[in-house]
Amino acid sequence: MRRVVHGLLLGVVTGCCVLAASQAWSSRTDDGDELALRVWKSRREMWLEDGGRVVRKFSIALGAHPKSSKLVRGDGRTPEGTYYICEKRPQSRFRHFLGISYPNVDDAERAYAERLISADEWAAIFFANLEQTVPPWSTAMGGRVGIHGYGGRSKLPIDWTEGCIAVGDSDIDYLYERVPLGTRVTISE
Repeated sequence: MRRVVHGLLLGVVTGCCVLAASQAWSSRTDDGDELALRVWKSRREMWLEDGGRVVRKFSIALGAHPKSSKLVRGDGRTPEGTYYICEKRPQSRFRHFLGISYPNVDDAERAYAERLISADEWAAIFFANLEQTVPPWSTAMGGRVGIHGYGGRSKLPIDWTEGCIAVGDSDIDYLYERVPLGTRVTISE
């Protein structure tokens, strides 16, 4: 029994190290700098950074209930935490879509503690984050959260998404061309 627990603990620690290393390397550009997106919900602002230098700032719209972090599917909240771009869809009803890796391991820990997800769902989220793939988006926590445009509509002066981050259509065109899979996305209040 002691060997099993020790082996499991070693596997988790190793996995966390691999995850940290992969996040550090995955969004490097050809010139060695690291791209990152930073979102400030209270300021309705997102920055694209390259090696810590701000390249461009974007005005954003959020989920209809932006004051707190996403908990469950359909709550209209935008998550808070550190994620990565896990999917790029060239066509969506809102122009382009950059999927973010919600839920991350911290989100899964909270949901598991509150019995919203099973141990199998927790493990699937953990391994998706470890491998930097798309996490399960069909749990009670919800998913399919990302950055998208307005889809040809006029900009609205209100928060209107179901939890995503909306930018203007020309802004999502700019981001879609420049932001690779694996780019870190930090969302804070």
